[in-house]
Amino acid sequence: MSVHMEVQPSKENGENRATLEKLLRDRQRKFTSFLMKVLSAENVDAVHDFRVWSRRLQQVIAAGSSKPAAPEARSTIRALRRARRAMGVWRDCDVVLDLVNRKMRRLREVDEKNAYAMIRDLAMHKRERGIRRARRRIASRKLLTLADRTERLLAERLQADSLPPADTISRSICDAYEQWREALARACERFDPADIHCFRTRTKRLRYRIEMARDLGDLEAENALGFLKSLQDTLGAWHDYQQFLRLTAEALADPEFMLRKAKLVASLLRKSDTQRSARSERIQNLLASTQQSIETSMIEGWIAGLRTRVFAPAIASGQAIDRATPQAESPTQSDNPGSSANSASLVADATADSAPVDDFVRAMNEAAR
Repeated sequence: MSVHMEVQPSKENGENRATLEKLLRDRQRKFTSFLMKVLSAENVDAVHDFRVWSRRLQQVIAAGSSKPAAPEARSTIRALRRARRAMGVWRDCDVVLDLVNRKMRRLREVDEKNAYAMIRDLAMHKRERGIRRARRRIASRKLLTLADRTERLLAERLQADSLPPADTISRSICDAYEQWREALARACERFDPADIHCFRTRTKRLRYRIEMARDLGDLEAENALGFLKSLQDTLGAWHDYQQFLRLTAEALADPEFMLRKAKLVASLLRKSDTQRSARSERIQNLLASTQQSIETSMIEGWIAGLRTRVFAPAIASGQAIDRATPQAESPTQSDNPGSSANSASLVADATADSAPVDDFVRAMNEAAR
């Protein structure tokens, strides 16, 4: 079944509208269930699922909202984005702890185990602080009353314009795909960590919007989703290792430990830097191959078909085509690291991912000599 069909349009539009409303309610319930879990327990999977379902819910609201978006929609999206960011330290520490524990299980040298124990202890300390801070921020009235807010969104008619719901979703996917291609081009141009992170964020956004097309009945969307999920997993592993390197440099910078174990610190950082370089090279190759093959890829073919079904009738009738991103997802409000509001801090963060390791390795090599 295609996203856009021509048979019995009014009946299909009604069915799609009902499906879209069901999607919104289902994702709101899922998100709320994980909200309760992270407020009452410290389950690693619940933290991950909380962030994933916040994105899924956000994309339903953003893609389904009329333009300009209603104040209720904009307010809900801001609350979801802030909640997700509040959970960032908690999630990063969970990932780092998993990496450290796996490394420690393979180690035999006592000094190396002690060094990684320092990294683990620092991660656990940061995690405890991150949990307290996150819970204070997400235990807000805006999130706890999300069910009522969802019903108000539906009452205000998310689909306030005249377009069928499937066409509205399709247009939002095309917008997200154009932004994804632009982010890919920027990431390939310099392979800057901030640009790679931006591309990773755009990949998530595009994936969650395409999920809506699949849920509205487009079976071909599944192939595009498989491609994006694989890409997202690889980019996610790169991001996780960047966080691990940052915490490693911070933990091993303990003055007393450095004075006593200078050669060990230098050795560990050299190993980390070698692995970082190898992972960065793999990401560069992945981005370059994606850029080279995208024009003939399955996702490009699917998007081209989507554009034809949605925009061809408007072109034929001489209507203007508005491909602007919905106001609720404007660049200055989005998770996009390249936005004017976030670019300075994220570029600093991205530089910090690699600079401490590079500088620290050189310094410790000198100390070891």
